[in-house]
Amino acid sequence: MNNRKYIIFSIALILVLSGCDRKINIIEGSFTAINPLSYTDVVYTSDRDTVLISTFNGRIAERVNGRSKERLLIRLSDEVYSMVFEPKSHSIYASTLKSGIIKIDADNGQITDTIPLRTSWISDLHISKNGGILVGRSADRKNYLWDLRNKNALIALPESLSVLSAAGIDEAGHVILKGNGKYIFWDPQKKSIEKEITLTEKLACIDELGNMLLFSDKEFHLYNAFADSVSFRNRHSDWPYYLKEQDTIVRIPLQLSLTVGQLTDEYIFTSGVDRSIRKWSKFDGQHLKDIIEHKATISAIACSPDQSQIVSVDLKGGILFSDINDKAVDLE
Repeated sequence: MNNRKYIIFSIALILVLSGCDRKINIIEGSFTAINPLSYTDVVYTSDRDTVLISTFNGRIAERVNGRSKERLLIRLSDEVYSMVFEPKSHSIYASTLKSGIIKIDADNGQITDTIPLRTSWISDLHISKNGGILVGRSADRKNYLWDLRNKNALIALPESLSVLSAAGIDEAGHVILKGNGKYIFWDPQKKSIEKEITLTEKLACIDELGNMLLFSDKEFHLYNAFADSVSFRNRHSDWPYYLKEQDTIVRIPLQLSLTVGQLTDEYIFTSGVDRSIRKWSKFDGQHLKDIIEHKATISAIACSPDQSQIVSVDLKGGILFSDINDKAVDLE
């Protein structure tokens, strides 16, 4: 799960500091003129090593670990902000600026369906594990829950929950809603609230057991679902800044905002404006490793289905595959 809405609205400030017949309606983009090569999202299409990337200028392409060249899947005359991959149908759902949600065949790049959004766009999509429900919240603060197995019919939230913000979907298919100082897990099949958790921070990721990685600007928290409490809190201790003239990294005692993160069975990965990825122990919060090969703010990070690898992309079109099970401590 990515904090992509924050990234999209902050991109201007960050950069100052650093074959289908289906008709799609397009207007001039909002962000393409700033940096069209910025990667906006990344999703795995295999157990590891093979991913799809999207860019602000509408390109969706396949990237394979070890290959320098991408395979273009489709080029849309629109901006792409978020993607999810549905493995059973081998389809991509891509959120765009003005074309709504576009369903794309991941094998041949053909558009197979569209879900229109009349007045706005969605920065962050989420899909249930069984591929039945697609969830997003638009820039004009409307929640969208689509039943993909019922001709993309909208699922209505109870009026009391409609004022909350759709923040994701968990392993069991519960829609995660945030607001009023808590997270509410709502079952769209039973039309009932399954649980409530009192937390105020932004949700970055939720794992299979319901543990939650939460961001509060420069600090991250790990919520332990079994203990029903926050296990620990931490932050990036410094800013590893690359000096091109000297080809060296200097560490500045400055903490910058976090943007995206991932949870695995054993580890936490956090990244942000400081262009680094930090690896932490999920059990005690120990800082294990820094990955500092990106040259721009990291915009998205994903964990491979086999949990052996993470992939990260940045706002200058950089992509990095990293082995998760590298036990070496590398803090430079």
